Amino acid sequence: MGLEIDSDENNWGFKGKNYLFLIGIDKYKYWTPLKCAVKDIQDFASLLTSRYQFESSDIIMLKDEDATENNIINMFIELAEKKITSDDNLIVYFSGHGCEKAKTGYWIPVDAPKDQPGQFINTAIIADWLKNINSLHTFLIVDACFSGKLVTQLKGSAAKSEKFKSRRIFTSGRAEVVADGKEGENSPFAKGLLLTLSQNTKPFIYASRLIAEVKEYVEREAQQKPMDASIVNADDEGGEFVFHLKLSEEEIWASVVKQHKKDVYQKFAWDFPNSIYKTEALDASAWLSALEKNTVAALTKYITDHVPHGKFIDQAKENLDEAVWKKAQADKTTLAFAEYIRQFPQGKHVEDARGAMKKILETLDPESEEVEIAKERVLLPPDPVIADRPDDEGAWKDAEKNNTFLSYLDFVRRFPNSNYAQKANESMERLDKIEANKIKLMVATPGINCNEKINKCIQYFRDYPSAPNNDIVKKIKNKLLMDRYTKGTC
Repeated sequence: MGLEIDSDENNWGFKGKNYLFLIGIDKYKYWTPLKCAVKDIQDFASLLTSRYQFESSDIIMLKDEDATENNIINMFIELAEKKITSDDNLIVYFSGHGCEKAKTGYWIPVDAPKDQPGQFINTAIIADWLKNINSLHTFLIVDACFSGKLVTQLKGSAAKSEKFKSRRIFTSGRAEVVADGKEGENSPFAKGLLLTLSQNTKPFIYASRLIAEVKEYVEREAQQKPMDASIVNADDEGGEFVFHLKLSEEEIWASVVKQHKKDVYQKFAWDFPNSIYKTEALDASAWLSALEKNTVAALTKYITDHVPHGKFIDQAKENLDEAVWKKAQADKTTLAFAEYIRQFPQGKHVEDARGAMKKILETLDPESEEVEIAKERVLLPPDPVIADRPDDEGAWKDAEKNNTFLSYLDFVRRFPNSNYAQKANESMERLDKIEANKIKLMVATPGINCNEKINKCIQYFRDYPSAPNNDIVKKIKNKLLMDRYTKGTC
């Protein structure tokens, strides 16, 4: 995205809280009811608290009858005077009706009559309220008609770092009517937010990345144009809000496996290029691509490319058995049935293939070329792709040869019941202990660059996922990061 952020920026040492102030109104007293506003803010809160570093105790939600002008104003005042500190972050999300009066945008509270604009909430005042909240980052999200009117009072800003303050707004459209959505679903804007945040597999996602992907989604799906900018004169230092996952790489991988989608596997492999799960992710993505086509060519390619370690080889062979058999049934020739028998001498349909082939041969001249070719084809050995998968012997030799934590971990996951599993676990424990001790010694050694120490810890987690000393190294890394942030060095 062109951001000038260090590779370990996501670990700089944020020590505050992430607050959510959510306003969603469906059941208006005087305005047309909406279908998705309350569900949108509830789904947003649920996603952030389950997947990202947000806690339920730090959520303020005003929905339907509670979202009065008075309650909304009082909560902004409370956030400015009591709750939010300079170490905290705040996301404000309004989903409801908006309107335009005298070239000014307004939010519509639940009980505001249409003919009394004095009870609407002027978006210019909202901008002033946000300026008074002493947060590290304030991120305002607005899904309402004419929400872009607020952006006309703002200016764009290039994000630099999570360390510095930011005051940013993201609206669902310009000065225009925006789509609500179907009953029981989300608005197009909320769908874009939820989809981007739920499919992210990186340890963190920048607000600018979220905004870019949601813009692309909404412009494509709803023909409305979201806008974003930074609030003028609000002490914005060019920083950026960052959504940090609360999940470990292993938990993210478990989520990826549960979704079991080709694109999600591909994204994980891209986001975690050094992960122990990368090979498995690419394997699964290739398998789902082959399964999508489910043709002889696609299935054969998957088997050829992923023998002998592909997780789905056996399933691919079963599908290939069916695909070749269906092709033989469609062709109804001796060569087609002979090819099936050759490829799958122990296949599910081999007896049917022999019977069908015999019937055809009975109608042909025994001396004919077709009969000879068919008989020769049956006698040829199957293609190498049909060969059985090897046992754990060769895999163990490979693991010993590489002699790394990841090679042993890969072996244990592939062959958990192997006679070599215990040796593999012992080797992992030994290597992890050696590496952790190296890190302890490096940290205690003067003259080593602070960033070098931190990067060594980061590399450790890539090379030793789920290792016994992970917690110890994590504490070391966090202390180094905090020292660097507070003292400028570690």
